[in-house]
Amino acid sequence: MNKNTLVSALLVAALIAIGCGASEPEPQRVEIEVGASGYTPSEVRTSAGTPLTLVFTRTTDEGCGGEVVIASQNIRRELPLDEPVEISFTPTEAGELRFTCGMDMFDGAIVVQ
Repeated sequence: MNKNTLVSALLVAALIAIGCGASEPEPQRVEIEVGASGYTPSEVRTSAGTPLTLVFTRTTDEGCGGEVVIASQNIRRELPLDEPVEISFTPTEAGELRFTCGMDMFDGAIVVQ
């Protein structure tokens, strides 16, 4: 193998390695406590295209936190007491996605940049 062929092969290998490094963003995981007065934290920030997992844990029977709704994603999940419930999706556009209790009294937001 001559020197030019070797250099070309190394450049191609380096470009492939660089391209492989630019894969999907790291998933983001956020734990949210559902208490008597709402969600903690009530705001989550993420980037469009980043896989997001929200882990809701209801810590009390007080209030209306027995269900969480993310209407824009067609998500509605029951929240059993003291049991973490994972909701995963990938926001695709910048904006604000609301999450609420089933009665629309508690609310929070996912801010997508």
